[in-house]
Amino acid sequence: MEILRVPPYNVQATVDVDNAATSYHVVVEDMTDHSVQSSYITSNSDSKVTFSLPSEYDGSYLVTVGGDEYEFDVVRPYSDPTAVPNVTSATDIATYAKHEEIARAIIDSVITDGFYYKKVYIDKPGIGADYMPIWVDAKQVLQVKENNVIIYDHATENALVLDFEITKDNSAIVASYAGALNRNEGAPIVMPAGSSDFVGAGYDRFGTFKNGYDYEILVLAGYKRLPSDIVRATELLIDDLACGRLDYWKSYVSGYDTDQFKLKFDSRVFEGTGNIIVDKILSKYSKSITTVGVL
Repeated sequence: MEILRVPPYNVQATVDVDNAATSYHVVVEDMTDHSVQSSYITSNSDSKVTFSLPSEYDGSYLVTVGGDEYEFDVVRPYSDPTAVPNVTSATDIATYAKHEEIARAIIDSVITDGFYYKKVYIDKPGIGADYMPIWVDAKQVLQVKENNVIIYDHATENALVLDFEITKDNSAIVASYAGALNRNEGAPIVMPAGSSDFVGAGYDRFGTFKNGYDYEILVLAGYKRLPSDIVRATELLIDDLACGRLDYWKSYVSGYDTDQFKLKFDSRVFEGTGNIIVDKILSKYSKSITTVGVL
């Protein structure tokens, strides 16, 4: 079930249960990092249990209520159905929300990462450097584990070991330091010691992310605020859906043969959103490389 994350950002879900005025064990599992929150909630007189879900970011959740499982997707719409002028009745809002869901799916089929703000889990080994390179558009570090031990947790007022932050160019995660610092871009070169050399000699500066150590990093990534042009693009698609302007294929007819009534279409008929203006808007967000690799 999809729940829209809209102002005032108080996301709640309601499920039916067997009994009224009964305490039920509610377990909410975040499907990104599989963290779990549990509580006991008493059902109302209509035999319904209402519980809250995180509203600061988009996410998927598996909720267990009294042994029954439910799946919820909390997403921020690309156009808020509750904030559209002249769309005030419950029926109109529901219709607009349905069109918005379709328009969002169309945009996401072109820009596959979407325009969400969500948790991203990163699992990487350290290489002995002070930088942990990342590919995602991270905005905030939530938690860092080193060899399955939490060394940083944003929810904790004081850092457990180190404070972590994202570099100004969003290319890596580093430890926060005050004052002058020359970070290691790679693992230090350690020459093997001879048998006659002093045992304690060697290079004693190791990077923040130690070579061979396992690191699990949880970040918030994506768009904290929706780009205004994406909102306008969504509105254009919603208007096309509402007005029945779905015959965009006519613009891509490249050949017409009256004998046996043949039509030939340009290959672009299977690409894009169907709205040329929207396609132009989305073109600046497309990525030619979506995964880092080595050829």
